[in-house]
Amino acid sequence: MNSTRSLMPSRKGYHKVRGGCLTCKERKVRCGLERPVCRNCSRLFRSCTYAKPVPGQETAQSPFDLQSKCVSEIELMHHYTAYTYLTLSDNPILVSLWKEVVPKHAFQHHFLLQGLLAVAAQHRLHDKSGISMDLINTANFYHHKALSNYINLLSDVTEENCHALFAFSQVIVAISYSRLSLGFYEETKLSHGLIASIVHIFELLKGALAIANQARTWLRAGDLGPMLRQTPKRQSSNPSAVHASCIEALSKLSDHIAGQIGNSDESRVRGGSLLSAIQLLHTLFLEDFESVDKLNKIVGLPVFLDKNYLSLMRARDDASLAILAYYGVALHQIRHVWSFDGIGAKIVQAVACLVSHDWSPYLIWPQMEINEGP
Repeated sequence: MNSTRSLMPSRKGYHKVRGGCLTCKERKVRCGLERPVCRNCSRLFRSCTYAKPVPGQETAQSPFDLQSKCVSEIELMHHYTAYTYLTLSDNPILVSLWKEVVPKHAFQHHFLLQGLLAVAAQHRLHDKSGISMDLINTANFYHHKALSNYINLLSDVTEENCHALFAFSQVIVAISYSRLSLGFYEETKLSHGLIASIVHIFELLKGALAIANQARTWLRAGDLGPMLRQTPKRQSSNPSAVHASCIEALSKLSDHIAGQIGNSDESRVRGGSLLSAIQLLHTLFLEDFESVDKLNKIVGLPVFLDKNYLSLMRARDDASLAILAYYGVALHQIRHVWSFDGIGAKIVQAVACLVSHDWSPYLIWPQMEINEGP
């Protein structure tokens, strides 16, 4: 018995946190105490509930007071319908949907309305030169409320709510990138924290795909059908001079990774995931630079990454991070959009800090791209 026990891996210590959510307590993981949805539950799309406080030990009132808030819901909705919707796509058809159709669903599904208010509040934060605690509290309030309700509905996708869920699955990505750009999370100032946040955003995008797959028939028949995307395909045409240097750099990276694939099943699966991710990146950099779908194609690309690649990123596999640096360049190309301001460059810099020196030659092109021009 003792010899068998000694062969078992030691279990990672679990430190209880007073007041943690019930889900984290059940899973025996440390809760971050974020309310109304802690970060663990947000990342894993789990229901997040907290035990009611003991009488006499109630928590302090939230700084966001609905009765005295400085930014009203009407003002935020006006900002969304006047300005924010224009930043969610470059495609005129999709822009029209974000302006007219999505709000219609939002008025029928409160979590989507809360999501639009959150993204509008964060858009206003980007527009302001100074810090506004009122707007920060407003953005946090609507973000957490919307996410909590969204997570609870993911287990019950219906013909009636699928359109609002699908729209929100895209709004939450814009919100998450924006929060990263604004520096909402202290840990993202460190390279490993930034990468963890990017993995979380990719997982949110995979959630959008899960909703689309589950409700594809309903979505196609509905008014948000044009938002559904097809799997990107690599073009057979020769790259233009603008893209040639990128394709050459990606090819060298691809050859290097292919040369590392061994005979084991694990090595072949890892190599296949990495090479598949590179093929997806080819579809981006061979696109017409002025494509009206450029923003949507860049932001939506991680939807089509396989789960093994996300696992490799989460484990900080050097090859997966090197590939991520090239995606950072793609995000850098849309830095003019407020929610992606500075994100691409931060990703490339974080990757350069985390990977071993052996991968430095394959990061030369991404580093050059983020350092060129204004």
